[in-house]
Amino acid sequence: MIIALAIVALLLTVYMFIRDAGNPQVISSQFHSYYRPFQAETIVQHEYISKPDMIWKALTALEDYCLWFPGVNRMLPIVDTSRYVHRFSFDRFLFEPGAFIKIRPKSFLPWFNGRIMGVETNKKLELEMRFSPINKETVSFEINLTSSGSSEVVCTRNSYGFFSFLTTWGFADRGSKILHNLGHFIPEDKSAIKENDSASIKDVGPQLSRETIIAQGVQAGIDGNMDLINAISDKPTRGMAKAALVKAKRVGKMPENLIEALKVGPIASAPDSVHIGSLPLFKNNEDLIAHVVNKALDGDMDPINSIPERPLRGKAKAAMVKAKRTGEKPLMPDVPDGPPSAVTTPSVGEESEEALIARLVESGTKGNMDEINALENKVLRGKIKASIVRAKRATK
Repeated sequence: MIIALAIVALLLTVYMFIRDAGNPQVISSQFHSYYRPFQAETIVQHEYISKPDMIWKALTALEDYCLWFPGVNRMLPIVDTSRYVHRFSFDRFLFEPGAFIKIRPKSFLPWFNGRIMGVETNKKLELEMRFSPINKETVSFEINLTSSGSSEVVCTRNSYGFFSFLTTWGFADRGSKILHNLGHFIPEDKSAIKENDSASIKDVGPQLSRETIIAQGVQAGIDGNMDLINAISDKPTRGMAKAALVKAKRVGKMPENLIEALKVGPIASAPDSVHIGSLPLFKNNEDLIAHVVNKALDGDMDPINSIPERPLRGKAKAAMVKAKRTGEKPLMPDVPDGPPSAVTTPSVGEESEEALIARLVESGTKGNMDEINALENKVLRGKIKASIVRAKRATK
């Protein structure tokens, strides 16, 4: 009789395993299940990009087991106290081996008692759990650090006895998702992101005030370019910029304080370190621009960045942007013989700041923004764009 029941249980388990394995899986865990008469075991492995202490915090939060552990409707601690209000209090519960817990399964069955069997902080947690009156199982979570710096969690569930096959019941469909579900409750490890952010805060260029940053973002947003606002790393500043943009679009113009902020210089400026390259001595600026643009299109940005005159460097970058957009390269000029110049460019035809602003404002009102967007001086670029806004508003 016992042999016949064992054979029936084995065949039933094989049938359920084949049916569950045939269902489509949408999980990223590795899982295996093993069954032999009077013994069943399931293993789930999952890798998290988190520290062990973050994973341990999620594993020891018993109140959250009902959200990610398959089959658990509710889990409560059992506190040895005379007061009933403290008997199931998480605050008074000592999370240590031998402590009892209560488990309510997701079925019509009543509460069952469980126990914490082993605790190794940030390494291993072992629980004894029961979901039916005829079978109990041992559940262990083991945390291992990998060579890549991530954490691998291995969940092993073992049960013994005639009804041990209940542990594999629906495993491929529900139980295999246990660590996949747990991942939603493990906080993201932002330590590496913070290091990158702190490194990116260090900027060799001038640092602008918050109001100037908002003014530049609003000005670009009015023209349909949201890149400046979205690139603001400080969330409060980004929110203020978006709110100012909505207000400016509703009123139809930028507030006066933001227009004035565009004229304000940076809070602190660092010495402008320009890489002086070995550019050939050309007779005119057009040949120089054609030369550095061809070099930039070939992937070498050093020549165009080594032009010391900002207006000329802005013209070269605008020509590069135009060449990339149109796909037409300027004719490569003949490189003159002679030693390279440390000054790199002649000063003939150099524009003053007032002449540059007047020329770019006139060009911007006609719709040509390439040379303006190529300017590296944010304050000068802000002044020009503010003048364009005023010029367009005056023509309406």
